[in-house]
Amino acid sequence: MKDIIITAGGKNITPAEIENKLKFSPYVSDAVVIGDKRKYLTCLIMIDQENVEKFAQDRAVPFSDFASLTRAPEVRELIAGVVAEVNKDFAQVEQIKDFRLIDILLTAEDEELTPTMKLKRNFVNERHKGLIGEMYDA
Repeated sequence: MKDIIITAGGKNITPAEIENKLKFSPYVSDAVVIGDKRKYLTCLIMIDQENVEKFAQDRAVPFSDFASLTRAPEVRELIAGVVAEVNKDFAQVEQIKDFRLIDILLTAEDEELTPTMKLKRNFVNERHKGLIGEMYDA
């Protein structure tokens, strides 16, 4: 079955296309677009630890672990730039309006990942309900 998001406005959107464009960035290791039965699209993003750590070190951004790296304003700005760039390739209704960075490093043993290291959409939606809620409550 093909993965399709149907927005509150009735638009059918294929999230894989948006997610794959985001993953072209060396700073993004995975992304899950959310928006089924919602007014607009949002996204949960897992940063690429190695590349983002190098970005942070090159700019003297303080961080102590992966979670603190995802909370650094400079990292958030970096990913916001990636999202803005990807949004240019899509129609208004397909653009990501908000995003959150997943602050845990996922491994092959995590239930959130398939054996091929792809995020499981339903599991991620359930586990990160709070983060998703933040993006729609504002």
